[in-house]
Amino acid sequence: MSQGFNDALTDLFGSAHVNVTTMVANDTIGTDSICADYVTGGTDLIFANGKKSLSSAATATEDIPIVGAAVMDYQSVLHLATASDSSWNKKTGTNVTGISSKPNLEEQLSLLIEATPDLQSVGLLYNPEDTDGIYQNVLLEKYLDQAGIPWKEYALPSDDIDSSISDELTDATAIAPTKQIASSVTEGSNNDVVSFAGNDLLSGIFSPSSAHVASTSATWTPDLSIANAEPLAADASLEDIVQYACNECSVLFLPAESQLTSEVQTIVDIATASGTRTVGGDASLGQETLVSMYKDPYAMGYAAGKMVYRILVDGADPGDIKITNSPAENVKLYNASRAESLGMTFPKSFHEINDYFANYEIGSTTTRISSDDTAE
Repeated sequence: MSQGFNDALTDLFGSAHVNVTTMVANDTIGTDSICADYVTGGTDLIFANGKKSLSSAATATEDIPIVGAAVMDYQSVLHLATASDSSWNKKTGTNVTGISSKPNLEEQLSLLIEATPDLQSVGLLYNPEDTDGIYQNVLLEKYLDQAGIPWKEYALPSDDIDSSISDELTDATAIAPTKQIASSVTEGSNNDVVSFAGNDLLSGIFSPSSAHVASTSATWTPDLSIANAEPLAADASLEDIVQYACNECSVLFLPAESQLTSEVQTIVDIATASGTRTVGGDASLGQETLVSMYKDPYAMGYAAGKMVYRILVDGADPGDIKITNSPAENVKLYNASRAESLGMTFPKSFHEINDYFANYEIGSTTTRISSDDTAE
């Protein structure tokens, strides 16, 4: 993604006219400190790669233009008091614009159907602390409802949480515990949420608590539930919950960039042994799931770089530039090993994941802008 961004700047401005400083947060230098340096260092524009970087940059400055990428839900990260995702005009009205990494949920629905010959019901897995995963599941549920396909959510425990986030929120910040309310929450337990402390957006968006509770579709029928089964215990293990989901559902969905990534092999092993299909929202998950989708990150970075030209040369206001999705095409992938275990074959519209990445060149499908184009 960073390479795509840098290449776009070189193509549009020329290497002699671009000075890009790249800084990466680590145990010594936090994201907030980096953004503070940018703000005081005569920076013309900030490229924020990821929601943590975007939140820190937006907190640090309201004046310097910011272009984000690898951010799924800009409304949530920026705490925008805007309409629902479906009716939002995609403009932040602030100094921020960018490229969204939100997957195409219509295509994910098609993938679920193609991967499951006898589709009865869909299990939606998520970690309660993963607001991006919840966001995707809620959007996918709307498509499932339209298609009349029953679904059920299953909250799974996971240790795959970014510890650097917790490290930044030390006692020294003197910030009260906060919760990020998933946009889907309308009712349920534990909705008594402490308000965000001051203007510290970072502590709110990355709070290790979510108000989302697992729900079930209105089309779920008793015959889909496990007959005479005891409800899952409150302290049920990940393995127990996954097996329960496999006994109830034809296919399990793991959202893109999921915090369950470290557990994906365990999840898919249980599902495959049960004859349950698995769909991963991205290619990282697709290393284990039966099917998945891939979108070249280079294209997202390149599209973000083109936004820089609109802002710095054409004088466009970032707040008036719509948040757009990556122009890269979604590539459907399948895992041959998992397919063989389930006795499945896939048409030519699918690529075997290992073969695909052995031959695919990152960025090769992005059409770059030449100096002749910019001159015009």
